[in-house]
Amino acid sequence: MSSEYEHNVGQLLAEKKAQLEFLMKNPEKNASKIAMTKLEIESLESMFENYNLGMNVFRRAQGGRAGLRE
Repeated sequence: MSSEYEHNVGQLLAEKKAQLEFLMKNPEKNASKIAMTKLEIESLESMFENYNLGMNVFRRAQGGRAGLRE
């Protein structure tokens, strides 16, 4: 099960990782851009992980309630 949010954050994460790989070809010239891109990747990974943790709890809780009604 995948939401539009998961898809878009995953897509942004892939783009930033590709950008970092490109910047790493010349690390001396792009030091500040590399640092900023690493922070952006870390933030996107945190957003993705936090969303998945929250949705897993919600998805489990929703299935648990259905069993009580039967």
